[in-house]
Amino acid sequence: MSGLLWFIALFVVATIVAIAVGLNTGYVLIVMAPWRIEISLAMFVIGIIVLCLGLYTFSRLAYLSLSLPNRVQAYRQKRSKNRARSALYQGLTDYFEGNFKRAEKQVELALENGESPALSAIVAARSAHELHKYEKRDLYLAKINELGPETRLLRLTTHADLLLDERRFNEALTLLKEAHRLSPKHVRAHQLLLKAQLATGAWRAAIETLDLLEHLHAIDEVHALPIRRNAWQQLLRYSATYLDDLKATWKSIPSALRLDNLLAHTAAGYFIDLKAHDEALVIIEKNLEKSWDDALVALYGECRSQFNRTQIERAENWLKAHPDNAVLLLTLAKLCIRELLWGKAQSYLDASIFIEPSREAQLLRQELAEKIGPAKQSPARNSNSIDPDFGVA
Repeated sequence: MSGLLWFIALFVVATIVAIAVGLNTGYVLIVMAPWRIEISLAMFVIGIIVLCLGLYTFSRLAYLSLSLPNRVQAYRQKRSKNRARSALYQGLTDYFEGNFKRAEKQVELALENGESPALSAIVAARSAHELHKYEKRDLYLAKINELGPETRLLRLTTHADLLLDERRFNEALTLLKEAHRLSPKHVRAHQLLLKAQLATGAWRAAIETLDLLEHLHAIDEVHALPIRRNAWQQLLRYSATYLDDLKATWKSIPSALRLDNLLAHTAAGYFIDLKAHDEALVIIEKNLEKSWDDALVALYGECRSQFNRTQIERAENWLKAHPDNAVLLLTLAKLCIRELLWGKAQSYLDASIFIEPSREAQLLRQELAEKIGPAKQSPARNSNSIDPDFGVA
């Protein structure tokens, strides 16, 4: 279309020039002694135009000739860049498909041609890691470090992630602490930091990191709870040697978390081991007021406080709300045996076995029979035979 327009324009110009030449009778006289040149004005104008066009054409050809090497070089660079970009895209595709060997080859080509060097080096390092080529992986990571300070955080988090995969937790922890100093609110760095802290047993630091991740909305409460609970359980375990240490650790747990039944069960068990039965009672009773838990009820029967009668009264109040709870009935039987209340103990024990027979209840019935004698046992349970399912019958 543009060619047609140019043809029409040239035709119009040629027509105008032809008409002008036919109508114009003027001339141009050029005198340069001893010569004298006389030509028509129209021919002079045409000559000037032809001369200008010739000079323009010559200058363009000269420019194109002189710039040809640079143009060829630019073309080759552009072609090389396009090939490098295609190699990077293909390498990314191969990496996420799990074809790590081909991915490394493709991104290495992109890296050699300077295409997105940071991204290329990261994918190359991760591909080499998946292929267990750790020395080559470290070379790729070193190339990231050479790109400047703006890629330092990228190198630290990537290297730490790969070290964690190798279970080199302490080395990863060192890198992640440095990453934390560079960016105190970097989500990925703190996710990796939490993983390293949990692996190395840095429980208090892990709790602090978990709190920060929750604050940054990087983890929800549902997923954070088991991690936080486990961290506090480990801290309780480490402090369970001395009563004062255990009390201090339990007190340092947030009040809302102390109402978690699994955590309360752990703490109460350690208090019982240290003969601090009253502290265990407080924990169990407070949690059972909030939510019922059979494991805590069973542990309640292991508490040997000086107020055993009060324990029985409280457990009997619970029985009004949970009349068919075999664990609670068994706990009451234990408490009554401790107070030598043989009749009540036997009654609660028989009810527990009737609702849900268990080996522990069968063994306790055998123990009770030895204490009170066969004559005082319930007729329905006056037997020392062995139950094939539970042991003692």
